[in-house]
Amino acid sequence: MVVLSVISLLARLLFLGSKSLWIDECLAWGATRMTWPDMFTAVAAGTPHPPFAFVLIKLSSLLAGDSEFGLRLLVAVAVSSAVVPVFRLASRRTTVQGGFWAGMIWAVSPFAVSLGQEAWVYGVNAAISLWFADIADLAWRGSKKALTGSLVLGIFGILTQHIFVISVAVSCVLYLTVSKEKRIPLRRFLIVPGILAVFYAPIILYFSHQFSLRNSRMVSAGMYLGFSRFSGVLPASQFFRLLAGGILPEISENLLERPRMLAVFAVNAFAVLFLTIRPFFAGMLRLVERKYLWLALLIPFSLFLADEPGIRQLSVLWIPLSITSAAVFSKLRWSGAVVSAICILVLVPYYSMKTFPYHRSNWREAVATVESLAEPDDIVVVFGGKSTSLAWEYYSETDMDYLTPSGNLPFVPDRERDRVFPEQLLDSLLENGGHSQVWVVLDVWGIPSIQSIRGSHSFEFYRRISEHMEVALLDE
Repeated sequence: MVVLSVISLLARLLFLGSKSLWIDECLAWGATRMTWPDMFTAVAAGTPHPPFAFVLIKLSSLLAGDSEFGLRLLVAVAVSSAVVPVFRLASRRTTVQGGFWAGMIWAVSPFAVSLGQEAWVYGVNAAISLWFADIADLAWRGSKKALTGSLVLGIFGILTQHIFVISVAVSCVLYLTVSKEKRIPLRRFLIVPGILAVFYAPIILYFSHQFSLRNSRMVSAGMYLGFSRFSGVLPASQFFRLLAGGILPEISENLLERPRMLAVFAVNAFAVLFLTIRPFFAGMLRLVERKYLWLALLIPFSLFLADEPGIRQLSVLWIPLSITSAAVFSKLRWSGAVVSAICILVLVPYYSMKTFPYHRSNWREAVATVESLAEPDDIVVVFGGKSTSLAWEYYSETDMDYLTPSGNLPFVPDRERDRVFPEQLLDSLLENGGHSQVWVVLDVWGIPSIQSIRGSHSFEFYRRISEHMEVALLDE
């Protein structure tokens, strides 16, 4: 555990501040600047997330400053610590050797490293989920201290992310995989999910209006919910990114046009299937685990019935993955080193990226580009998510005038925002704004590209900063 913990922490601290903050990390930074009461109020009103992850990020900024490194530090520590429950959960059910290599892939896989390098909620949720599964597994085996500990961890998990309820469900499946003579009676087992359900009930009622708004936005964007969501490639695409999701994009035409990336995806997909599916058919798991553990792989995909989760929201799959992979590593002793080596090879290009793979927008470079080329009387209009004002403010080093029509009130509920028509706004600024030049920065969140909103205006300057970030100077 000492070796794994050191490797896991170093992997996340390495280049921790090298990637630009993305739009939601800027929202977290905005929350950290508030007083504690104001932060709780703002987060509850303007985001669908409970507040615990914001508490951790604020503490991180107080401890290490509000640089990219400082904002991300405690999240990195939390996610790196999850290598301990991965090791313990896997070793308890297979062998110490199998548990070691299961922990190693959590320590060095690009997916798990990237989770620990962003100042946002999903890494914290992943860490608490894995710790909860480990402690709950001890509770199911009769430990009274673990039963109390699982309740405490469960409350922190619920206060971090709504999808933690999926982690509770998956951890409850582990109860079924413990032989009857070793596990606690059903009435004692039900104490944990029962108390957590009572605790969560008022929280989900409080956030129900935000879920309704999100559902409306998804339907209006053509994202039809329900069982039809399982007919596409997205669920399989997310599943196959469990190891290398920190660098791999989703299955798309863009991926198919990049032979090298497609090859990495194919190797990664094979490794994921090899580690999760093969143990069920090769006698690597005990009978009781083969009967029920498949539910732990299936339950997380119920999220697709009501949402469109990315791989970060599906980190709960590492609970069964830690057990199935350890079973493989215990039987095929060479496989642990091979899979770990593959993860490290893919981790190298991840470190060289300037943006996170999930959010390919480089705010640091976009702001620097505009401010290095703009004249004193110029104005910049920033389009993107609701935190664009915070993103511009974080990286700006001048007093240049700027407008953030969709992001000047980051913690105001969506229903209270005015609808913005980008083309009309730009026309008005160019005709009547009183500024010598108008710059546009676009973080692609629902708006296809600057090309689609420029209207009849041409570009004096245009640069694609990253895959989801564009900068342009409009010509009158």
